[in-house]
Amino acid sequence: MAQDAGEHPWLRAARAIAPDLVRWRRHLHRHPEVSFQEHETTRYLAAELAAMGLAPVRRTPTGLWVDIEGGGHPPDGRARRVLVRADIDALPVEEATGLPFASENPGAMHACGHDAHAAMALGAARLFAEHRDHLRGNVRVLFQPAEETPPGGAPQMIEAGVLEGVDRAIGLHVFALGTEGVRPTGRAYLRSGPVMAASGRFFLTVRGRGGHGSAPHMSVDAIAVAAEVVGALQHVVARHVDPLASAVVTVGTIRGGFNQNVIAPSVEMTGTTRAFDPAVEERVVERMRAIAHHTAAAFGAEADFRFEKGYPVVVNDPGTTEILGEAARAVLGPDGLETPPPLMGSEDFAHYALRVPSAFLWLGAGNPDVLAPAPNHDPHFAADEGALPYGTAILVEGALRLLADGG
Repeated sequence: MAQDAGEHPWLRAARAIAPDLVRWRRHLHRHPEVSFQEHETTRYLAAELAAMGLAPVRRTPTGLWVDIEGGGHPPDGRARRVLVRADIDALPVEEATGLPFASENPGAMHACGHDAHAAMALGAARLFAEHRDHLRGNVRVLFQPAEETPPGGAPQMIEAGVLEGVDRAIGLHVFALGTEGVRPTGRAYLRSGPVMAASGRFFLTVRGRGGHGSAPHMSVDAIAVAAEVVGALQHVVARHVDPLASAVVTVGTIRGGFNQNVIAPSVEMTGTTRAFDPAVEERVVERMRAIAHHTAAAFGAEADFRFEKGYPVVVNDPGTTEILGEAARAVLGPDGLETPPPLMGSEDFAHYALRVPSAFLWLGAGNPDVLAPAPNHDPHFAADEGALPYGTAILVEGALRLLADGG
């Protein structure tokens, strides 16, 4: 592959299939399906892969993978296998982008960029298949369901055998707007070690005693007590976690009450926790449970608290991260890769990283000239399609370098 001045050959190859990358992305964006319901998505992906001459493997109700065997092997003669992972599920969000290819499924939207992830993985699979002679080993491209909903689709796919024979795994995630501003198209972000936090879910019910709104002294107002509990929970991180550690406690939903003149007998709330250290997570949960019970009791109410672990910490393997970083710089240029701080978001890619050396990269996909950048999970979120060739090329170059590596 002769290289044009100023452009990496795999980026040029990815740009050549950009119309298909866009077509795949827009179809998936128009037809989103939420976690564990990705039946039509999986059928579409299987058909597109079959059209490339590939043989999709389906061992779960949704999700699939394909294997592409290369024509060469590393100098030591042992054929390695690299997993390239993309997630495919949407969120239960009502889209507000106004795009001509906006969601046609009410209440579902690709608000986290998984449509772009799947399109880039399709593109990588196509380039691997068309250039097998460049593969010094084998590649497995995974289209994983249910990243958004714990326990996630990763454990299901692992149980189905997706990691059998896999030496290393890589993946990426698009961002248009981060905590530090726009994540521009043409840039990538990668760091070694812990990169995304462990997550947990809590379910908290405050039980009081209902009554007439005109006689609060004869009732125990669950809404008033719940308000005190929410305020008290904000002290968990502020006063019970080492300031040098990281943790998050967020109350995401509150439901209670029947009418404007009825004192609510109970209130239900749910939320999430994030931490990088298991000991910090344990401390946070212990203090939340105690605060909920004792705050409710102080006002004559009761509290039921339940906690469920979510995803583990995503930990990037140093060697795999270094090689993927070299690939990203080769595609984007020497200044195209940054080392970001860790994110408090969570990812079930963590399950692969617990089992094989892995690296997870963040890809800039914000372009104010195309669409005002919005944060992930926002009804206005959309990834810039100009990022699709970059991500595709990075996945291809990264896999090739990992296959050639003797580690």
